[in-house]
Amino acid sequence: MKLTIYHTNDIHSHLQEYANISAYLAEERPKLNHPSLYLDIGDHVDLSTPITQATMGKHNVELLNSAHCDIATIGNNEGMTISHAALNQLYDKAHFDITCANVFDEAGNLPNHLTSSVIKVIEGTRILFVAATAPFTPFYRALDWVVTDPLEAIKDEVKAHEGQYDVLIIMSHVGVFFDEKLCQELPEIDIILGSHTHHFFKHGEVNNGVLMAAAGKYGYYLGEVTMEIQNHSVVSKKAELYANADLPQVATDFELEGKRLLSTPVINHEMNLPRKTNVISKTSYLLAESIYEFTHADCTIINAGLIVRAIEGKEVTEYDVHQMLPHPINTVRIKITGQELKYVIIKSQKQEYINEYAQGLGFRGDIFGGYILYNLGFIESESRYFINGEEIDDDKIYTLGTVDMYTFGRYFPTLKDQATEYLLPEFLRDIFKEKLLEY
Repeated sequence: MKLTIYHTNDIHSHLQEYANISAYLAEERPKLNHPSLYLDIGDHVDLSTPITQATMGKHNVELLNSAHCDIATIGNNEGMTISHAALNQLYDKAHFDITCANVFDEAGNLPNHLTSSVIKVIEGTRILFVAATAPFTPFYRALDWVVTDPLEAIKDEVKAHEGQYDVLIIMSHVGVFFDEKLCQELPEIDIILGSHTHHFFKHGEVNNGVLMAAAGKYGYYLGEVTMEIQNHSVVSKKAELYANADLPQVATDFELEGKRLLSTPVINHEMNLPRKTNVISKTSYLLAESIYEFTHADCTIINAGLIVRAIEGKEVTEYDVHQMLPHPINTVRIKITGQELKYVIIKSQKQEYINEYAQGLGFRGDIFGGYILYNLGFIESESRYFINGEEIDDDKIYTLGTVDMYTFGRYFPTLKDQATEYLLPEFLRDIFKEKLLEY
């Protein structure tokens, strides 16, 4: 038996590219004279796209239905960027299986419509699909989910189905380094369909006998794995990618539809909120103030590049606010000593990233921009630092209100291992919108 598995991952609501993929699948799958499946390996949903924001990801599920998806798993964007209730409702109308073995509610239940694994029997061959997602523990806990170790979850699920399958396929939204480890830990795996770290293999990669396949990000590629199965065992397997530019190019109206769905006015009067990345602007200061107030912190630090677009007009709509702050970024409260806070202030004044193109960590802008400090002051020549006009005490514990992207160590290594409270599910745009209502 020959079996073809098409796979996508990390679409991140790049819906034009996904429409091209869907058109290709609709055209090519019926031409096959053997069975086929289509799997999505998570992070299809990304609220940085207006239509995804407006529907809380349900439009993405409709698109997966239209593409005749067979099985999907969840990535961190499905699991962490929407509320607990929204994830439980996300797949209400899904026509495909959804599986993940390592995300549970506090009672030990999987999110609604999810199963811990899937077995599909194709021409008498039993294929076990096991999925796991990246364990961003503090984020999941803030949303009342429990995320367990993905390696142990996969091992447990495989063991629980011992003797019940012939072929083992892992859907991993954990990253390439995890997948490489998995190849060593479970060499009985036939195929790993990988994601999360946005890696891709043009022709797959064999590691300890396991074929790893991955299709990069944003729908730039469609993955295809082909297996030959004899006597219920895989005798050959290969992977390849199809560039989106070579697929059918179809017309879409996702942006216009998203704009329509987010057309509700937030403010009904003239507003002028400029975007400037290299100086403190009214807009960036207002954002810093809104974060300071929302986090109930002693002080706040943010970067000006969080403001992606200016707003100028006779009204401000939900769409305008979304376009200004499209990031799936949350705020945090960080407990930090006065001495450590001084290090943060000193590092911020170097402005190392003011003109740097930034990516990852939830950031959806381009230029990182300069730092804005709120309720913080300093006299550089005297090495004196202040909060609310009072000199900072080295030994005192302060609360810093800021954005979650600073807790990963890229910009402020000092903040990585501090006591941190993640404030979910509100994004920056939700907080900023409430601030605008005061004006």
